Amino acid sequence: MNADTSAKYRTKKWEAATSFDSTFSGQSGASSTNREDIQLTVSRFLNRNSFVAALSDFLHSSRQDLNLRTTLGGGYGRFLKRTTNSNLAWLGGAVYIHESFDTTAGQPSGQSMEAVVGLQYNYVRFNLGELESQVQVFPGLTDSGRLRLTTNNSLTIKLRNNFHLLFTFWDNFDSRPPATARKNELGTSSGIGWSF
Repeated sequence: MNADTSAKYRTKKWEAATSFDSTFSGQSGASSTNREDIQLTVSRFLNRNSFVAALSDFLHSSRQDLNLRTTLGGGYGRFLKRTTNSNLAWLGGAVYIHESFDTTAGQPSGQSMEAVVGLQYNYVRFNLGELESQVQVFPGLTDSGRLRLTTNNSLTIKLRNNFHLLFTFWDNFDSRPPATARKNELGTSSGIGWSF
């Protein structure tokens, strides 16, 4: 079972975007898993091709024994392509990480600083749908040698009366998790939604 919501507001000078994704899976006789991810990004456009952005992300993943990973930071970015229908942009900056793991081995909690390098693509055809893709790489600054990678991707296909089909794919990779936690979690989901 999954639930996905998102909202975006843009003016000539700034943009705010937020999303919430929740996935739950389980079956009789086996352990259940759940994942929740909340993202909020606020961007201030410096000119047509550059911007500064503040980032926040709150992730819970039972598969990776992650009670909560809070990510707060920001950076500078530029549009590589910006048209009426599509945007391709990169972002570079730094983030503060606070993590709490549900494990008795390794590091049950901790905080660190990481660099962030990201790439985001958005393509819209108003009568057909929308494609959004985001990849972010987090090299460790205070935890040297650690590398995290996240990607969130969605394809929305418009139906009638504001209904749509939604297909999503995500992946969270951590090169140095606690000893009992998984390094990688990836998943896909599909469903029918309604927009207004």
